[in-house]
Amino acid sequence: MFELGAVADVVIVLLLVSALVAGVRRGLLSSLGLWAGLVAGAIAAYWAVPIVIAAVPSAVWRGPAAVLAAIVLLGVGSSLGEGIGRLLGGVADKVGLRWFERLLGGAAGVVVGALAASLLTATVVPLGVPVVSSALGASSVVRTIDGLTPAPVAGALARVRTAILDGQLPELGELFGGLDGQDVPEVDAGSAALRASGESVARITGIAYSCGRSVSGTGFIVAEDRIVTNAHVVAGVDDPVVELPGEAALPGRVVYFDPVDDLAVIAVDGLQGEPLPIAGDLAVGEQAVVQGYPYGGPFSTVGAEVVAVGDVPVPDIYGGASEPRGVSALATDVYPGNSGGPLLSTDGEVVGVIFARGADGQQIGYATTVEEASDVLTGAAGWTSPVATGACAA
Repeated sequence: MFELGAVADVVIVLLLVSALVAGVRRGLLSSLGLWAGLVAGAIAAYWAVPIVIAAVPSAVWRGPAAVLAAIVLLGVGSSLGEGIGRLLGGVADKVGLRWFERLLGGAAGVVVGALAASLLTATVVPLGVPVVSSALGASSVVRTIDGLTPAPVAGALARVRTAILDGQLPELGELFGGLDGQDVPEVDAGSAALRASGESVARITGIAYSCGRSVSGTGFIVAEDRIVTNAHVVAGVDDPVVELPGEAALPGRVVYFDPVDDLAVIAVDGLQGEPLPIAGDLAVGEQAVVQGYPYGGPFSTVGAEVVAVGDVPVPDIYGGASEPRGVSALATDVYPGNSGGPLLSTDGEVVGVIFARGADGQQIGYATTVEEASDVLTGAAGWTSPVATGACAA
């Protein structure tokens, strides 16, 4: 894994150096056109790659077809963008801004190229393409780029990913009455306990081949080499990819899948990180936090307050018959990508599993209680054999 990551690092650095040189030669406007075209191509790849792989019947050719589609879209985007940029760059030359515009072009080339590398990596890693996905997932250069990306930019890229990936979070009507107008509490997200717990909260991605879409969610370590998440996050996914903060992406396999209670367990060999401690359910009025990857990242910690607890009818992940489930209703902000993330006490202990949110405009989240999920949270290590993940969630 390290050797593959090192190869990817060398390739990416060489590409960034090439972007610098090319940016100086082309100038700011032409470079912006080129790299904006590349970013547009990468965004198009997010949308098109799942469709391409769903259309290829042979599993052997799905990976190459996905990579080829991404390359073609990148090439078309860069060519169109560069052509537009050259037209604008000619105007700058005529007004005497040639060298200044060239220096800015080099800087722009590196910045936009780095963002494009990050975006493209997020496209390829979940595909499970032999060698390529492992190499990019282990790249320390990409992780450095992600770490240096300003939060507003990272958030915008995450929203772009979610617009194309299926980072779904089910929306349910009021499971408990009278929950409108709840205030989201502020918590100390930088406490030692919550910083430590965040190291065990993973981003989950994958491709649901049966319906031709990418998925994104959150999970957390509950035992050695075991991650708990929602069943709707991995529904239809054969090979989920697990990424802990600052660690290389690792392949996983689903060893437990319950579409009724919306819980799943992913086994990941060589997983780094400590299992999160499990506590009892919180009472109404107690504060907590939600950790996860809204919109597919970056990592986020937000406050929550328990506003209701009880057994209520909840439909399965396919929208079928409702079954009673132990649920905590929360005053909090949760978004697509938070699915499967932990509800934590302020001491960093698991007190629930996020699975849904309220209707539009409501600052309400729903978590499966520890009592309801206890068999999965405490018995995850006992499941070892891969299981079917059914059809894609509704």
